[in-house]
Amino acid sequence: MKKIQIIISLFALMIFVAGCSTQTQSEQTNNVESMPVEPSSEMKTFVLTGGDYWFEMNGQKAPEIRVKIGDKIRVEFTSTQGFHDFVVDEFNAATQKVRENEGMTFVEFTVDKTGTFEYYCSVGQHRANGMVGNLIVE
Repeated sequence: MKKIQIIISLFALMIFVAGCSTQTQSEQTNNVESMPVEPSSEMKTFVLTGGDYWFEMNGQKAPEIRVKIGDKIRVEFTSTQGFHDFVVDEFNAATQKVRENEGMTFVEFTVDKTGTFEYYCSVGQHRANGMVGNLIVE
């Protein structure tokens, strides 16, 4: 009886460990999209910082990012408080998640449709708590 309990416990532990180390499809995609690419002179770069439920750029909280259709953009993101990322669903764009003092992560993408699109932090309830902003494509 004890052997069966030990075997079941080991099996459950193996499943748990495997689940913790397996990347989801979106995480695998994000890693591909975040591969280093030298920014060209045509690329527009935005440097964002994340903190407890806010994004900041040039001292402004929840900044609007304004670009034109067809622009190639690079969002460089760091965290000064907590664990955060930068996501825009409509362009399948997301940085890796980072903690404060872990350095900068980035994502590069081309905007191919016009409109106002929400960018947000996908960690926990951060989006619901106001960690959002607008990407405006003209």
